[in-house]
This record gives sequence, structure tokens and C-alpha cells, in this order.
Amino acid sequence: MAFIRSKIKNGKPCYYIVESYRDGKAVRQRIIEYLGSAEKILPLALKGWQSTQKAKESESGIDFSKVTFKSYVHGSVMGLLYMAQYIGIEEILDEILPKKNIKGMTRGRVLLLAMIHRAVDPGSKRNFSNWVEQTSLPYHLKFEASALGSAEFWEAMDGISEDELKTAQRTIVKRISDITNIDLNRFHLDYTNYFTFINSKNGNCLICKRGHNKQKRDDLRQFSLAVLTAYSLQIPIIWDLYAGNKNDKSEFAEFSDKIKKELQKMSIIPEDVTITFDGGSNSEENFKNIGFHFICSHSLKGLPALYDIDISEYENVELSSGKTKLAYRIDNLTFSGVTGTGILTFSQDLLDGQLAELEKEITKIKNNVDDLNNKLKNPKSHIFSELNNRKKFIEAEIVQVKKYNDALKEELSQPKKGRRKKEKDEPIWDMEKELLQILAKKVYSGNQFASEFSSISIELQEHDELKSYQIKLTIDNELKESYCNKYYGKKLTCTDYTSWSTSDILSEYANQECIENNIFKVSKDTRHFSVRPQYHWTDDKIRCHVFICLSAMIIAEMLRMRMEKAGLKLTKSAMLNKLSLINDGWIYNEGKKVVRAMGELDSNQKRMWNVIEDIKQSLSTN
Repeated sequence: MAFIRSKIKNGKPCYYIVESYRDGKAVRQRIIEYLGSAEKILPLALKGWQSTQKAKESESGIDFSKVTFKSYVHGSVMGLLYMAQYIGIEEILDEILPKKNIKGMTRGRVLLLAMIHRAVDPGSKRNFSNWVEQTSLPYHLKFEASALGSAEFWEAMDGISEDELKTAQRTIVKRISDITNIDLNRFHLDYTNYFTFINSKNGNCLICKRGHNKQKRDDLRQFSLAVLTAYSLQIPIIWDLYAGNKNDKSEFAEFSDKIKKELQKMSIIPEDVTITFDGGSNSEENFKNIGFHFICSHSLKGLPALYDIDISEYENVELSSGKTKLAYRIDNLTFSGVTGTGILTFSQDLLDGQLAELEKEITKIKNNVDDLNNKLKNPKSHIFSELNNRKKFIEAEIVQVKKYNDALKEELSQPKKGRRKKEKDEPIWDMEKELLQILAKKVYSGNQFASEFSSISIELQEHDELKSYQIKLTIDNELKESYCNKYYGKKLTCTDYTSWSTSDILSEYANQECIENNIFKVSKDTRHFSVRPQYHWTDDKIRCHVFICLSAMIIAEMLRMRMEKAGLKLTKSAMLNKLSLINDGWIYNEGKKVVRAMGELDSNQKRMWNVIEDIKQSLSTN
């Protein structure tokens, strides 16, 4: 086979026509003709291209100088569409949800379009028609982009009950489980919340309440989400929307019951599964009727003796990920009313983080001391007002105790049988002691742990006949180091398993990060899948909106898994970004449509599109 090859001569590229031939087992090349430098062959190449174009124009009757191409986003939307059709999302929704026709489309079709929109470019449903007309969806699904606006989506989401959404979710997961043939027996549970801009006076939304927000927006009403997923299938398998002011411990009690019921409906026996969760769900009440195996983190505060186990007694344990962890195993450990296995672990990263926080707290304490020393110079400071109030309280108490003791003496002087009362000790007003108590509370300001290795004292100072108290802070560095060595860098993992190896328990707990990285962070990514912005203000619509967002994530994860099987390792977001660069559109000749065609693909895009074509092909064979 002949081809052109370049070779550098005198610092410039020259070109040859060469051909390959086999010399025994080796493949070699021989020169057929020397073409010359680039300057020499470029006019020849241009002349050849022009003659080719003229031949094409004369053959087709098309003037290529007047040909244009209108492109539409194609790869991402069609990849998600084919995968959704492969899962059967639209059919499942139309079968389970109340029947409704919206502008010639079923409810399932409209909700599926909302899912694709949410995955590719999250935005308001009012903006859907503007977005979708820039994609190839209207052409391939045969609908008018202007036909779908916020009113149509409101209609599609209306009248759907919570039970119907749960049934649809369960059916989708069952279908995916059958497709992937993944054994679902190990799960991970976690919680998050999403702030909203719902008016405080809006009484129609009962689920949105103010509470501790993980994005630091405690000033806004929020709703919370509990999700159960699996490391082997990182999609929302079971989820529950609950009030934003409800804590994890309270939600766990209710959600664990829902998990058991949902698993049974999916033909999974709860007693055979293992669920991993964080320590925020722990309580004796929650562990009483848990109904499944568990691995969880647990607070060390209720088991202070474990702090005394020195790091030198910990051993290196290799996890399934290949990482190693310092660990100390305690069999037959009783925690929150359960007897099982406890594993203490030490993390240098955790230690470094805690030490950094400690230094911030010490700096804050020192700043408090400086601030209070300035206030102590002012006799009208609120510190002295508080001290004066204490003095009045104790003086009043002294009077009351004195009255009581005088009355008791009078009573004791009279002959009387029975039990005798005792005199009360009179309180003593100690100004410096009371001042020190007031100042200690303000210095440590909720950081009482620092008093384990530090102390404060007050000294009376005189300057130019002016007297004032000054606080002196003393930090014992040896005690501080001993405190940090005892309490910092340690974590306790507990389980009801007694036969599992330390490595298996820690590896399974470590896998829990999948729910944070692949579901919660993704659901807050404003570029794809984001639950926010959401403009709904009734509980039913918010539930339906979250269902759309989580379903979009499910479809994209299934597409990502299919890509990974083909050797393309990408995150969901990166996959959609790359697929969005694949376009199709109309070729126009003098303003008239000629043919629908795809844009040219590079080698990587070809591999990705081949996966999508395989999914499409499997639809026609099913």
C-alpha cells in the first residue's frame, strides 16, 4: 500500500511516496518517488482538491460555497434517551402513574424529557423549550420545542402520590438489578439537605423547615433527603424526603423501617443485608429493632476507656483498596446496648485536621483574654455589672440563710421530740473567686476541653493609683501534647459482625464515601443533575422534582457504567461534557434543508458514540 511520508532534510520537511513490503518477519518501506518540499507540493495538492470539488459539484449540482450546517447538541441527550429507553423508564412511569395526555405526549414521555434536561443542563422548566430547541430531541422524538413549558410540566407532575413515586423508583431499581445482574446485599446510608427560597409565611409547604444546613444556609427553609445506595450499584436505591428540622437520629428510626419494607418488596431479605452508616444515627433505641446487619462509626465519648489504648498497640491493616490503616480490634465490645466488634483506627489526616482546629481554638481563647483585659480596665464594663449582680444575689442568700438559722435556734430552744433540723452554712462573698468564674466562662466560650491543659488566673495591677485586674493565661505544653496523643486522630467503627475480618469491616466502611462523592456532591453540582434550583412550593411537587433529579442521575450512571465496560473511565459529569460536543444537524444548500447529518467525530468521540449505537441496537433487538 502506497502513502506519503515526510522526512527532515536540512531542517525542512520533504515528502516521498513510499510503500510497505514484508522482508521475512519484518515490515519495511521503500521510496517510489520523491515529491519535494511542502512549498513545491502545496500548489499541486490545492489544484487536486479544487478539481475534486468541481467534480463533486458537477456530479451533484451543488455549489459547495453556498452550503451551511446548523448543529444541535446530540451526543448527551441521545445517549441518555437510549439508555432510558433501554431501562424502560417511560414505560414504567406510564404504567404506574395516572394516565395523562399532554400536548400529544404521555406523562411518562414529558417526565423523561425533564430528566434529560436535569442531567444535561439543570434549569427551570420555564426555560425548557429554549434549551430543548438547541438539541436534537425535537427532531428525533417528533415534537415541537415550544409545546412544552412550565404549565405542561406542572400538569405532568400533578396528581402523583408519594406511594406511586416509591413504586416507580422500586420498579426502576428492580429493572436495573435484572439488567446488571448485580447482587444487592451491601448498602450505604447517609443524609443531606437542600436549602430553598420558600417564603416563611407559606403554609402550604410542610416539609421545608429551618434547621442545620450543610451548605451553611441556616437562615433558609430546607428539606432533607435520606438515601440508601450500594457500592456495586451507585444509584439512589431507596430514598426518603423528610422535614428540614428533623435530625438524623430521629429520621433513622423511621427510614430503617421503610428500608425493610422496600427491600422485602424488591424480594431482598433485610436480615441478609449489611448497611453502613455514620454515627449520627446511633442510639440504643435505634439499635433495638434494627432488623439488618450494620457497620457504623460510633462516638468514643461513651467509651472513654478506649482512649487509654496507646497507638503503639495498633496494627497495620491492609484494606481492599490497597491502602493501609492503623487499627486495634476489640471483640465483645458493648456499645449503645449492642454487643459486637469494635475497631479503633488512627488517621494522620484526622489528627492533622484536629490539631489545626485546636490551634484555631487556642488563638480564639487568647483573643478572648486580650478582649477581656481591655474590658477589665473599664469599671462600667458588663463584667462588673454581672459581678455586682452576683454580689447582690449572694448577699440576699446570706440574709435568707441567717433568718433560717435564727429561726432554727429559736425552734431548737423549745423542747420537741422527733428529728432535728440542721443549720445551713452561710455563703461567703469572695469577689476574686466569683470574678474568676465569670471570666473563665467567657475565656473558654464553650471550648472547655482546653481547660484540660490550660488555666487562667487574675492579678491585681496598680498604675498611677489606678487599680485593675488582669487575666493571665497559662498553657502547659506537656499536658497539651499528652491530651492530643490520647484523644486526637482516633475513630471507632462498630458492627454486629463477629466473624468478619478487621480488613473486611474497615474496607466496607471506607466504601461509604461513594454515597457522598457519587450522589450528594453530584446532586449539588449546578452543571449537571442539580436538585437546585427548584421553584416548587408544595410537598407533592418537591417530591416529584427530587424524583426527576435522582432518576436523571440513575440514567446517567447506567450510561457511565456502559462506557466503563468499553474501557472509557469517566465521571458522569465528564461523560456528559464530552458527549455534548457530539452534534448533529441540517446541511443547508442556499437556505434549503438537504440532509440530516452528524458532525465529524474524533477517535475518542467515536468510541463513546459506538457505545450509544450499541445501546440503540439492543433496543431494536429486544
